[in-house]
Amino acid sequence: MIYVKTAAGRQALKERAETMPRKYHFPFLMCDGVRDSADILAASVQHGFTSVDLYQMVQLGFVEPMPTKVPTRIAPAIDPVQVASAPPGRPSPQQASVFFDASKLATALSANLGLRGFRLNLAVQTANNLTDLDALLPQLEKALGAETVKPLADLLKTAGR
Repeated sequence: MIYVKTAAGRQALKERAETMPRKYHFPFLMCDGVRDSADILAASVQHGFTSVDLYQMVQLGFVEPMPTKVPTRIAPAIDPVQVASAPPGRPSPQQASVFFDASKLATALSANLGLRGFRLNLAVQTANNLTDLDALLPQLEKALGAETVKPLADLLKTAGR
């Protein structure tokens, strides 16, 4: 997904507001409407910036997904049945909270693996939703053991996955 800066984000950076942590400054500058989230995360990993931080920047209103423009001449007709059955674009506040907590926990668990778990740690950090984290759960269990990963598994179960 490609992100752009918002007026609130620019103001927070300009004023060096306490609401925008220092580690958000470099990734914020990279949200230029050209780079996608993978590019931003890859360039910002040495600053300790993760996908959770990017999600927080969106939640705080510093950046927003770049709107996609669909030409009106070739826009397809919208079927009401498809709209009703389509997954919601934004997660509910409860799902967002569970994702935030689960992502922090999964990152902490995978960080315990050191260099041998580098790729798994990157996969956890680039997870964009609860489904992605749920898909990584078997790999975490294999690497760390079921007992160590049990809190994460329980948290993902509470989300209805």
